[in-house]
Amino acid sequence: MGRLRDFVVPYIAIRDREAGYGVSIVKAGLTAAGRPAGPVRPPLTDLTEQELAELTALVKTVI
Repeated sequence: MGRLRDFVVPYIAIRDREAGYGVSIVKAGLTAAGRPAGPVRPPLTDLTEQELAELTALVKTVI
C-alpha cells in the first residue's frame, strides 16, 4: 500500500489536472529522471513549472 499511496496516487493527481496530461506527464517524468524527452506537440500542453517540480520531487522518492 505504501507505493500506491506515496507515488501512484500523487502521480495520478498531477496527471488528472488537465486533459492530455497523460502524455505530458510521461515526458515530464523522463525529464525529472534526467532523460529529457522534449516538449509535447500541440494541442497538448506541457506540465507547468510548478507541476514539473512536484513530479520531480515525487520521482526522486523512487529512483
